[in-house]
Amino acid sequence: MSEDAKSGVLKLADQWSFTVASDVADLIAVYMQQLLVWNERVNLTGAQNLGDLLGEHLPDSFALAKLVPEGADLIDVGSGGGLPAIPFSLLRRDCRVTLVEPRAKRVAFLHMVARVCECENIVITRNRLEDFRASRFSVATSRATFSPKEWLKLAPPLLIPGGSVVVLSTGQVTPDVTQHKLIGSIEYRTSCGAQRWAGRYCFT
Repeated sequence: MSEDAKSGVLKLADQWSFTVASDVADLIAVYMQQLLVWNERVNLTGAQNLGDLLGEHLPDSFALAKLVPEGADLIDVGSGGGLPAIPFSLLRRDCRVTLVEPRAKRVAFLHMVARVCECENIVITRNRLEDFRASRFSVATSRATFSPKEWLKLAPPLLIPGGSVVVLSTGQVTPDVTQHKLIGSIEYRTSCGAQRWAGRYCFT
């Protein structure tokens, strides 16, 4: 399975025109293997097999890797089993990544896999969004925890001046307020043909 996983990661990287070193592909493959093993006893992801992870979930990590600026200090709220944040942290070693997850078993998995996959640029915290008061991140993202419009309203207090919010959705999001300015976006499809969209917003 490990060779199939690594081959799948490199194929996806080629599709995204994103350079991925062999050792990074190995680590992402290890992450996916561990995720599937733990998922048999802890609810971490809806993916049931390697094909699901490669085709339906990992593209979000590549979209995030394409949108986030160099050297970002990123927070991912509601990290669950680590998608898209763990693969993102491996694809973008230049960024610091804070994973926020309230459920103990999922946090235990994240700590384990961060150690095994040598994710030296991440911090894992067992908290909820409301536990963060300081504005100290340059990018904030969340997948499937909040609706896109709700996330655009909740995320700004997390950001330093000039920071931005990444939304992962099924289509372009039109904010409710004019202060949200779209500064970058990517449209893509999963292996089953589902439409996906990722956009980065700043605040004026």
